[in-house]
Amino acid sequence: MSIVRQEFLNAAIQFERDGFDFYTEAAKNAASDLARGVFESLAQDELRHIGFLRTLSLGEATVRSENESLAARLRPIFKEAGDVVVDAEGDIAALNLGIEREIKAVETYGAAAAGAEDDGFRELCEVLVGIEQGHRQLLENVVEYLDHPDSFFLREERWIVEG
Repeated sequence: MSIVRQEFLNAAIQFERDGFDFYTEAAKNAASDLARGVFESLAQDELRHIGFLRTLSLGEATVRSENESLAARLRPIFKEAGDVVVDAEGDIAALNLGIEREIKAVETYGAAAAGAEDDGFRELCEVLVGIEQGHRQLLENVVEYLDHPDSFFLREERWIVEG
């Protein structure tokens, strides 16, 4: 393994550890159960990313399987959230920081994929890009839900309106 690749992997592992710390702390400070559940789930995802990076082996993991797994864990959180009655301002600020973090991750892993020395490493980085993009979308959805729950459900349940 080249020195450049090893340095990237070490930096990426630290980035994921920092993400775990960020999401764990955000979960402790979350005012709503919805935000707390999302942050806890994302913290666990960061641990899995560390495993990907350490082994450099995808095994059965794909962007689709990881995103389906995340969606399955989060679906009950959204259903149980009900009406948001807490002051969500602090949660929204933390969610926005998470969005910024996920954007940086996509940029970093995307650049690594573009400059990959071999197919396996490029594939690993591309999987991480897809997963981080899913995280960003999730965080954006939670912000929308906390800011405008009526429009969120109208968008998510448009089949009711569209027939």
